[in-house]
Amino acid sequence: MEKLKDSEARDDGRELAPAAVKAPAASSAAVGAAEQFDWDSVSRFKQPEDSLGYLLWQTAHGWMRRLNSEFVPHGITHLQFIALGSTLWLTRIGQPPSQVRLAEFCAMDPMLISKVVRALEKRRAIARTPDPHDTRRKLLTLTDEGRAIILQCIPIVERAYEQCFGPIGEQEPQFHAVLLRLFRSMKAGEAE
Repeated sequence: MEKLKDSEARDDGRELAPAAVKAPAASSAAVGAAEQFDWDSVSRFKQPEDSLGYLLWQTAHGWMRRLNSEFVPHGITHLQFIALGSTLWLTRIGQPPSQVRLAEFCAMDPMLISKVVRALEKRRAIARTPDPHDTRRKLLTLTDEGRAIILQCIPIVERAYEQCFGPIGEQEPQFHAVLLRLFRSMKAGEAE
């Protein structure tokens, strides 16, 4: 994996601190203020792990970190895999998507999708072609290189899935149903 310079940001948005710089010690005033904070009056959660939001956030980021590390030998990121896989899926069930449609399907910021698509286009994994029905839009299609990447990476995702979600065991169908219900509820709320 390529090492980042001290001033560069990681994929998850956090900046790396230079190795020679140590975090300043917390001042006694800050520690005292934190100790006096009445957590119980503002939150029903006694610790972060009591919150489903915290657990989902940590699990989702753990999943993405795992896939990013697994994809390093293939020179692809998790987001690039999502863009390629989603483009292939949308093409399979209808027609090649526009960049806007891909962003909507992935529930991602259009500017981020644009950046990811540009990187994939530069790598010759994805092609943008004019939409025959609307000359303002470009349709996305996978190239032979893009299809080869997907074929190499799907088994990686399948193995990572088994390792990551294996501990759920026989409860996977129930866990899936709960997450699907939550997902659909959130999507319905966004549509309103």
